[in-house]
Amino acid sequence: MRKALVSATSAAASIAFVLSGCSSSPESEPTSGPAKVAPPAIIQADTLKVCAPNDGTPPSVYHDATGTLVGSEVDLANALAEKLGLQPQMVQSGFAAMIPTLQARQCDVIMATLYIKPEREQVVDFVPYLYSGTAVSVSKEHPAAITGMDDSLCGKRVMVAIGTTAEALSQEQSEKCTAAGKQPVDINRNNQAAVSIQQVQNGQMDAYLDTAETIGYYITKTGAQIQFAGEPFGTIKVGAATLKGNTELHNAIQQGLDELISDGTYAEILGQWGQTDLSIQK
Repeated sequence: MRKALVSATSAAASIAFVLSGCSSSPESEPTSGPAKVAPPAIIQADTLKVCAPNDGTPPSVYHDATGTLVGSEVDLANALAEKLGLQPQMVQSGFAAMIPTLQARQCDVIMATLYIKPEREQVVDFVPYLYSGTAVSVSKEHPAAITGMDDSLCGKRVMVAIGTTAEALSQEQSEKCTAAGKQPVDINRNNQAAVSIQQVQNGQMDAYLDTAETIGYYITKTGAQIQFAGEPFGTIKVGAATLKGNTELHNAIQQGLDELISDGTYAEILGQWGQTDLSIQK
């Protein structure tokens, strides 16, 4: 599944980060209580170094118009650091370099929409904190009787991005439609999410399919007049990755996440970024 492509990421192009292939930027949020972990479980005393991508996309990790690193995973990382009594510090590099950066002991944990896959579980330990998935969105004003990735899409005009999971699933659904003697899905392709959503709002398209994260971002942060049709599907877990065998830090992060869930902070953060339907509590 691709990472969400959103035009809002253009601000990131003007930001350069250089420090042995990655960069680190301290956060100013205060910590709460004594540190629950210390070296060698973490690299630097009183600091949680978090690997974050400098090529990320909304709403998980991205740079806003001022160049500030923001997003749901940034908020979760800051909240987790506070639960651990540590100062958060973002260590930025390309997404493909995330695990090597962790292995090189340049960060303590990865929080970068890293999907939990068997091959990755061989080299890192995960604390799941979110789902990622595909979703169908429709206009609030004229939802076109679409209920999700099902036969309600037969004969409907849908927009997807090229080479995405959404494109492949739309094609599969179209084949199901024709096999049942119904009209195929009219699949259109455009890699600009903002343009696609505008076409749905204008009634030029009946639905837009993308990652649930991207659609949630547009609903909650841009005021797009669209809504989810049905539940996200094709979901996969996203997790905080620590070095294999770093049990002390892994357990501390799991405990911190449990506390964020219990006190409502976790749900609040997801709600702010349109990711409530992707909660691991479901």
